[in-house]
Amino acid sequence: MKGSVLVLILMVCMLVPITGFAEKVGGGDITFSPKNASPVVFSHEKHVSEKGLKCTGCHYQIFQMQQGSYKMDMSKINKGDFCGKCHNGQKSFDVKDSKNCGKCHR
Repeated sequence: MKGSVLVLILMVCMLVPITGFAEKVGGGDITFSPKNASPVVFSHEKHVSEKGLKCTGCHYQIFQMQQGSYKMDMSKINKGDFCGKCHNGQKSFDVKDSKNCGKCHR
């Protein structure tokens, strides 16, 4: 009995650091500062943890891993590039609708 309790405690202690690491979402928040518009704060946490998206759903299909490796602007986003791939009114809120501007621009 004592041995099995000790093994259980040891297993729990070993799992705590692993689960703590697994819950952390890489990338953090990224702030974009477009010309003539309020900054845009992109939250990896919101997209991955809250919405259940996978990193590979965006990275390498839509975005490169290095910030600044692409030139985004609203005309490209409105055409369905970058954020506009999902923010099209079908998968998520539509970036073309002016009432949604404040959801990204703050």
